Amino acid sequence: MGLMWSNADDAVHINTNLRHTCEQNDGVTRYGWTSYEPRRGGTHIFNDTGNKVDLTVDFVKFPDAEGDWGLRIQGVPTADAPRTQKTTVVFYIGSEAKDSWLDCGNSSSGEPEHVLDIDCSGELAALSDYEIKVRPSLRQTTTNDNAVVTNIQSLWVPRDSIWQAKSIFLDQLNKGGQRGTFLQDSLGRGNLHLIQLTFTGDIDFDVLFSSGHKSAPLSATSLTDSIQEAGTAFESHFRATYQPEPPFHDPAFTKLSQSLLSNLLGGIGFFHGTSKISSNRSFEKATITSADEAVEDQGPYSLFTAVPSRPFFPRGFLWDEGFHLQVIVDWDLDLAVEILMSWFDLMDESGWIAREQILGPEARSKVPLEFQTQYQSYANPPTLFLVVDMVLERYSGRVPYNGHPSMYMEGVQYGRATGAPSGSARAFLQKVFPKLRLHCAWFRRTQSGNLDKYRYLHADSEANHTEGYRWRGRTPQHILTSGLDDYPRAPIPSEDELHLDALCWVNLMAQVLSKVATALHGRSDPGILNYEAVSKEAHTTAEAIHWSDASSAYCDVTISPVTDQREHVCHKGYVSLLPFVTNTMSPDRIAAVLDLIADPAHLWSPYGLRSLSTEDEYYGTGEDYWCSPIWVNINYLVLVRLLHLAGEEGSPHRRRAGRLYTQLRENLVNTVAESWKQTGSAWEQYNADTGKGQGTQHFTGWTSLIVRIMAMPQLGGQEPHDYGHGRVSGSYSTKPLMALSGGTLLAPVTVALFIIALWFRRRIFSLCRRLTAGS
Repeated sequence: MGLMWSNADDAVHINTNLRHTCEQNDGVTRYGWTSYEPRRGGTHIFNDTGNKVDLTVDFVKFPDAEGDWGLRIQGVPTADAPRTQKTTVVFYIGSEAKDSWLDCGNSSSGEPEHVLDIDCSGELAALSDYEIKVRPSLRQTTTNDNAVVTNIQSLWVPRDSIWQAKSIFLDQLNKGGQRGTFLQDSLGRGNLHLIQLTFTGDIDFDVLFSSGHKSAPLSATSLTDSIQEAGTAFESHFRATYQPEPPFHDPAFTKLSQSLLSNLLGGIGFFHGTSKISSNRSFEKATITSADEAVEDQGPYSLFTAVPSRPFFPRGFLWDEGFHLQVIVDWDLDLAVEILMSWFDLMDESGWIAREQILGPEARSKVPLEFQTQYQSYANPPTLFLVVDMVLERYSGRVPYNGHPSMYMEGVQYGRATGAPSGSARAFLQKVFPKLRLHCAWFRRTQSGNLDKYRYLHADSEANHTEGYRWRGRTPQHILTSGLDDYPRAPIPSEDELHLDALCWVNLMAQVLSKVATALHGRSDPGILNYEAVSKEAHTTAEAIHWSDASSAYCDVTISPVTDQREHVCHKGYVSLLPFVTNTMSPDRIAAVLDLIADPAHLWSPYGLRSLSTEDEYYGTGEDYWCSPIWVNINYLVLVRLLHLAGEEGSPHRRRAGRLYTQLRENLVNTVAESWKQTGSAWEQYNADTGKGQGTQHFTGWTSLIVRIMAMPQLGGQEPHDYGHGRVSGSYSTKPLMALSGGTLLAPVTVALFIIALWFRRRIFSLCRRLTAGS
C-alpha cells in the first residue's frame, strides 16, 4: 500500500509534482514522525511547500482487535495557497503474493462520477479474508457537493512492478497521449487498485483495515479514540525511558528527542528479495570492474531492520544497525531482539553477513550499480555485539529496564547482578551464542593480517604474537568495509598493513563472547579461556605494535617497502580512539588519549569531536567524509567510555573524564539541536568548523543516539560514582566490558505497507517503513 499526492489545479502539476518516494530537496521542506510507537502507532507530518499543502497522517493499531489498523489523512492548503486549491491524493492497494487479488467497489449510492466510499476485500493465506475501507469524512462530503471527487481503477499488473505505482498511475492518467487529471473509473478485481481522491480546499479521509476475525465494526469514532490513546501512550512511554536529563530541560529538547526516536522507530521495515553476491571469497576490489566476476543473484532473503536514512539509505547496513539498536533496546527490548535475530539469520554457513542488504529491485533502484554487489570476504565493524552486551546487562538485572514489557524480563531483580538469566532470556542467549562464535571466527580468519615480518622484527616482545588484522576491500583512497570510508591510511595498500580498528573490534567480540559464555555456563565453559586469550593478545598487539611513542597515539602500521621495517601510519582521529572505546589499551595510555580528545588542535571542537586532527595533512581534503566532520556514533562511544571512566573508583582520571564527558555531551546535543531547529532535520554528519548539518539530510539512523545522550546523567554537583544506576544512566555500567590484560555498537512517502503480501502479525512494523517516507 502507499500514498501519493499533488496539487491538482491542472495536469502539469500532477505530472511534475506528484509525491511518492521520499527524496531530498524535492520541495517537501519538513516531514517526519512527531510521535511513533511501533506497537500502537503515531502521527506523521509533511510540510509540502512545492504543492502548497500541509499533510498530517495518523496511523494506529486497534488494541482490541488484533491485526486491525486505521489511517487518517488530513491536510490544509498553506497560507500562500488559495482556499479553493485542488489537491489529489492517491491511496493505492497492491498484492504481490502469487495468485492473490482484491475486489474493490463503490459502497455509496449514486452515479459513478459521485463515487465516495470504496470497499475492498481480499483473501490471503497469512491473513485469511480481510477488508479495507476508504472513507472521506462526513464533514467533507456533506458541506460541499464538490469538496471531494473519488475515482478508482482496478488493474492487473506484474507482481514485481507494484512498487512502481507512481509510474503506473501516471501512465493510466495520461492514456491516449493526453495529460489528464482524473482516472477513468474501472472498479473490480485486480492486484493493484488506484484510489484517487481529489479535494477542493481541506483534505480529510480515513482508511480502515480489518482482518478476518470477528470484531466490532471499525468506525471514524473508534479511529479518533485510538489516535488519542496512542498519543497518550507514547508520551507516557517516553517519560519512563528517554526523558532528557539536565541541562536539557527546555521543551525543545524533549521535542527533538521524541522526533529523533520516532523517526528511527518509524524507519523500521521488512525487506525481502534477492541479493547480488560475488562468490569469489578472495576478491579484494571495492567496485565492479568486469563482467566475469561470478556475481549472481542469491536468495530471496528477508530482513527486519531499521535504516540510516529513509530518503537516501533506505536499506539495512550492518554496522549502522548496531547503533540503531542501542536506542531501540531500552524502548522495546523484544523488538530489538527480533531485529537482532533477523540480522543473524542472514549469516551464511561460514559466518559471513553482507554489510549492505540491498534486497530486491526496489532497493537496488536506489543504489549505483558499482555498489550493489556484496563480497564474501568483506567484513564490517561487528557492532551487533555491542547490542548483545546491552541485552545481557538487562537480562542479568545489572541494568534497569523501563521499556515496553518484555517476555525476557520476568523475574529480573535489578541490582542483583546474578549474571545468570533464565527462561526466555536464556533461550535467546543459547540461540545467539553459536552465531556470535561463528561470526567472530569468520572475521578473524578472513581479515587476518600478515604477522610474520612483525614477529622477526621485534623478537623480544612480538615473537609469539597472534592477533593482527587487515580490512579486505582496500583501495588507495577508501576502506568502505571499515565503516570509516575515506579515513586516511597507509598511502600504498599492502598485505603487510595492520589496521588498528579491526584489531579493536576483534577484542570487543572476544569480550562479549566471554560474557555470554559465562552467563550461560559459568566459568566451566572451556571457550572462555580462548576468548580471554584472544583479548589478551589483542592488548599485546595494541601495545607492542600499534602504539607510537613518537606520536603518543595508537596507529595503523605497515612494513616500509624501502627499509623493510615497521612504520607507524599515524593519522590522529577516530581510529586512534578505538582502543579507548573498546577497552583495547593499557591504563598507562589513558592520559595520552584524553589529551588527544581534549586538544582543540586535534579533535576537540565546540560542536563535538572531529573525525581527524586539524594538524593532519589530510584534514578536510578529498571527499572529506571522515576527514574532519563530526559523527554522532563515534562521539557517543567516547561519551559512554568517559562516563565509565568518571565512575571508576581510584582512577586518577575520574575528574578529568567527568569534565570532558559533561562538556562533550552538551556540545554534541546543542550542535544537533541547533541544526534541527534551523532545518527541521537530523543530518548524517556535522561540520567541524560551523556545527551545521551536512551530508545526507533526514539521517535519523545513528544520529538518533542523541536520544540516549540527552538521557545520560549530568555529572555536575555530585561525584561521578554517584551516577550509573538511574533510569537510563544505568545503561552505562561504570565497569568496562571486561577487566582483562591491560584493562585491570524506498519507500513511498507515507503509507506503503506491503502488509498484504507479508506475514501480517509479525510484520506489521513494515507500516512504519512506508508510512514515514521510508523505502
